[in-house]
Amino acid sequence: MNIHVIMPFSRFHLIDELIRHYEPMNVILHPVVFASECSGNSFPVEYSWIRPLVVPDGEGDNAVFPGVAYYKCNQFLECCRIENDDYYCFAADDGGYEPCVFDAIRKRDEDVIFISLKRGDRVPDGLPPERRYDVNTLVASPDNVRIGAVSGEQYIMKGHVLKTVHFDSDQCADGRVAEYLKDSFPCLYLPNLYALFNWFEPGRWNKQDDVKVSFGALVNDMMRLDMCLKQSALPGKMNFFYSPESATKGLNRLLDAMDMEGADIGILTHQDMCYRQGWLDLVKKQIALLPDSWVVAGIIGKDLNGKICGRFHDMRIAPIWDTSDIHTFPHPASCFDECCIIVNMKKDFRFDEQLEGFDLYGTMAVLQAREMGGTAWIIDAFAEHYCMRPFTWVPDALFCQNFKWLHNTYPNAARIDSTAIGVPDEDHPESL
Repeated sequence: MNIHVIMPFSRFHLIDELIRHYEPMNVILHPVVFASECSGNSFPVEYSWIRPLVVPDGEGDNAVFPGVAYYKCNQFLECCRIENDDYYCFAADDGGYEPCVFDAIRKRDEDVIFISLKRGDRVPDGLPPERRYDVNTLVASPDNVRIGAVSGEQYIMKGHVLKTVHFDSDQCADGRVAEYLKDSFPCLYLPNLYALFNWFEPGRWNKQDDVKVSFGALVNDMMRLDMCLKQSALPGKMNFFYSPESATKGLNRLLDAMDMEGADIGILTHQDMCYRQGWLDLVKKQIALLPDSWVVAGIIGKDLNGKICGRFHDMRIAPIWDTSDIHTFPHPASCFDECCIIVNMKKDFRFDEQLEGFDLYGTMAVLQAREMGGTAWIIDAFAEHYCMRPFTWVPDALFCQNFKWLHNTYPNAARIDSTAIGVPDEDHPESL
C-alpha cells in the first residue's frame, strides 16, 4: 500500500528542505503547481517519488488565498489516477509530519484516519492578520471535527473515499470536508500522531533537534585543553587551531571548518572553559528565542549601558556572576568576553583580520554584527572559566592600539566597550 501526499505547491525555494523532510518517510509526493509558477523553476527529476502535476492557472476565487490551494487540490482529484486502497492526505508546501506518522498509518486499514496537528511554538512577527494562526494543538477527536477546530492536514483517507471529496474555495473548505468525512464514513482517531503546521515557516518552531552545532578552540597549552575544555560534556567533533598568528585569523579558520561541516551554529570557546551536562540544550533554547537578525551571541558580556550581563563563574573567585535580577535573557550586548562566542553560520560572519593580537575580538564581533545590519545578544547559559590571567593584568600597548582602532573603524557605534576594562555609563560616569 502506498501513501500519497497531495501538496498545493508554489514555494520552490523550499524544495530542498521538503525533499529532506519527506524522502525518509517513503511516501509519494504530488506537488500541484500552476503552469505560470514553473517558469524558471523545476522539480528534481532524479526523485521518482516526486510526481508533480502542472495545472492551468486559477481565475477569480481560485487565483487568490485561500481558494488557490483548494483549486489545486480539486485539480488533482479531477486529473490524476487514484488507487482505491492507497492512503491519501493533503499537506501545505511549508508543512510537515512527525517521522513516525506514516509508518503507523501503514499498519491501519480504516477508511478515514484523523491525526492531531501541532501548530508551533510562537506566532512569528510581522504576519498579516489572516495568517496569524494560533499555536494551540488541534487534537484528533470526534468533538474536534468541526469548522474552526480541524485542519486539512489532519485527515488521511483511502482512495475510494478521496474520490468523493470536493473543496469549496472559501476559508472553511477544509473544515467542511472534515465534517463530511466524519458524517459519511467510519473514522479512526489517533491523537498521538501529529502533522506539523507551517513547519518551514521562519520563527514559528523551536527546532532544537534540527540545529547542527560545531565547536572550535584556539590552543596554546595542551595541558589546559586536556584539563578544562576536554572535560566538558559537549557532543560531537571539536575543531582546534594551534598557536595562530592572531585570534581573528585563527578563529576564521575555525569558522571555515565549521562551514565545511554544514554547521548552523558555531561555538568558539577558550581552551580553559568547562561546560557541564545540559549546557548545549540551554544554548539551543536561548538561540530559539532570538530574532532572525541575530549574528553573534555570548554568555557573558556587557549591556548597552556598560553593565556586566550574564550568568557565569570566573573560577579565580568564589562569587558567581548572575545578573538575572536586572536583566532578562536574551539581552542586547555591547560586547562579549571572548571565552565563548556563538556565531550564526547562516550569516557568513567572519572576523576582520585587521585586528591584531588576542584581545577585543569579542567587542569587534558585536560591532561587526551591527555593521552588517544584524544583532548581538547575551544569552542565559551558565558556564565556568578556569582563567589564568592574573588580576594584576593591565592593558598593554597593543590592546590600547586596537581599542583606538575600533573607535576609528566604527565611528557610528552606539557604544564600544570591553569586559577587560571599565568604560563608564555615559549617564552615570561615577559608575566606575
